[in-house]
Amino acid sequence: MKNCANDMMESSERYVPVTLPSLPFKDREFDILLSAHFLFMYADRLDYQFHIKTLNELLRVTKEEIRIFPLVDLEGKRYAPLDNLISYLAENGCTVEEVKVPYEFQAANANSMLKIKKG
Repeated sequence: MKNCANDMMESSERYVPVTLPSLPFKDREFDILLSAHFLFMYADRLDYQFHIKTLNELLRVTKEEIRIFPLVDLEGKRYAPLDNLISYLAENGCTVEEVKVPYEFQAANANSMLKIKKG
C-alpha cells in the first residue's frame, strides 16, 4: 500500500495543497466539486463561520454543483448547524438537498451527502 504523501509527490501536477477557506483557483473553474471526509467531520475544530467561508469559496470556484460527504462528525453525529447552513445556501440562490447514499463511511448516520446546485 502506498503512502498518500508519496502519491502526492509522484503526481504533484494532480494535487494542489491548499488551506481552506481560500482556494487558488479561478472563478467557476470546476464543473463539479466533491468535498469528502473533511468539512463536517471536524466540526469540533472548525466553527460555523469557517464552514460558511469555505462554502462561499467552493461556490466561487464551481460552475454547477458541490457534493459534501459525510454530514456527520467523527462520532457519527449529524453536523448540528446543518439546517442553518442549508437555509443560508437557499437564501443565496442555491438548491440544496440531503441525499441518502447506498454506502456508509462509518456506522450510525454516515450515509448522506449534501448536494448543492448553484442557482
